[in-house]
Amino acid sequence: MKTANYFAMDFGASTGRGITGRFDGKKLELEEVHRFSNYFVDLNGTFYWDILRMFHETKKAVRLAGKTTGNDGISSIGIDTWGTDYAFLDRNGQMLGNARCMRNADGLGVRAVYKAITPWELFQRTGIQTIYGNTIFQLYERLLNRDTALENAEKMLMLPDMLAYFFTGNAEEEYTMATTSMMYNPYKKDWDKELMKKLGLPEHILANIINSAQKQVPVLRTVKEELGMPGLQYVPVGTHDTASAVAAIPLRQDEAFCSSGTWSLFGVESKEPVITEESYRLKFSNEGTVDGHVRLLKNIMGMWVIQQCMEQWQEEGRSLTWDAVVGEAKKAVPFRSIVDLDEPMFYNAGKMIPKIADYCRDTEQPVPETVGEIARCVYESVALKYRKTFLELEEITGRKLKALRIVGGGSNNRMLNQMAADAICRPVYAGPAEGACIGNILVQSMAHGELKNLQEIRQVVENSFETRMYEPENPDVWENAYGIYCAILDRRN
Repeated sequence: MKTANYFAMDFGASTGRGITGRFDGKKLELEEVHRFSNYFVDLNGTFYWDILRMFHETKKAVRLAGKTTGNDGISSIGIDTWGTDYAFLDRNGQMLGNARCMRNADGLGVRAVYKAITPWELFQRTGIQTIYGNTIFQLYERLLNRDTALENAEKMLMLPDMLAYFFTGNAEEEYTMATTSMMYNPYKKDWDKELMKKLGLPEHILANIINSAQKQVPVLRTVKEELGMPGLQYVPVGTHDTASAVAAIPLRQDEAFCSSGTWSLFGVESKEPVITEESYRLKFSNEGTVDGHVRLLKNIMGMWVIQQCMEQWQEEGRSLTWDAVVGEAKKAVPFRSIVDLDEPMFYNAGKMIPKIADYCRDTEQPVPETVGEIARCVYESVALKYRKTFLELEEITGRKLKALRIVGGGSNNRMLNQMAADAICRPVYAGPAEGACIGNILVQSMAHGELKNLQEIRQVVENSFETRMYEPENPDVWENAYGIYCAILDRRN
């Protein structure tokens, strides 16, 4: 086939990336054309995403991509972001206010919802673990506060679908993103409108759900003229970045995945939702895959904590690179301090280093003080959480898992990858780092009829990108550390 050019816009909670993919039918080549900082804005104590800037940066990235592809041009674009966050449209199709950030959530919405519906019933209906920032909790808190934007909303769209609306004028919700909201019923394969009624939330704001790669949507004439791309199309990819990233993992039978970034999304694929007492007790979620199935996974507070520490160090005037932080961690004493990164205290932004210190004091551990001690504490805690989750997945599914495959930015951290292999006592395969963009691009190619299914997507990934394998090296040391970790968790519970 003739080489086709696709454009992926991938937003993480700290970075936006615009990447062009050149696909010749067998191999994919990537070219990053635009990278920029992404961040939420604090306005009088409420955090917002600057979604209009996100749209501006996306158009800028598309223009740059157009220059690199020359006469061949770009066939289509796809957009993916993290889950749960959203924005509203009014009856005239205009955005109401700005998009709020999940990091506002402090548990008030959770406690209020649980007065109307039990946690077990909510899980039975949605298959989603309770996280403070889940869309349903955000909306319910706004309902209780008589928020005028919610009262006047005609449609709610999750962030990538709102950005797609700016490009196309098409107000629809892509399946993988809808499943992150805690308002989607995996048995009905639709929004749970009975749940919305039960909570008094407006049903009419829910947009029609479409599947990944279901269609090619024309971009608005005004946008095409602005970009100078008369044939540009938009494709609904796995708009949840983890769905796109997992599509780019060459998974084998009985292997687990981890999409490692601000969050670590750790799980296995399943044909059907796994909504059981065990998956509820162990706090797993059932989110969508690009082929309409399920990712049974746990949302782990991955690089978020160390990212927040990095911000504090920079504010203190320390000029540190990520390589330097890892280098300092390597020099620190192993297993001096361990924390449970999924404690609610670590969820919100700010003062992360004091929070780590408070946790260690409360659990009678040495308080990490240097950059190396703090970073090592976080990385070892992440790896031990991986082990716990790996064992829980085996318990829930009844499967002996053979390996772990890590994609995303975290796959570049060789120290953490080796820690993961040691912690789970299984091989770890790391890469590709730009998993979300790769999956985004190859799902576009599927929408264009060049690939048939997820298996063919994964074969292209294997043809195109190298992975690095890490074998367990110190399993006995990590076995002992895991015992200490579990004892700390037991004391806190």
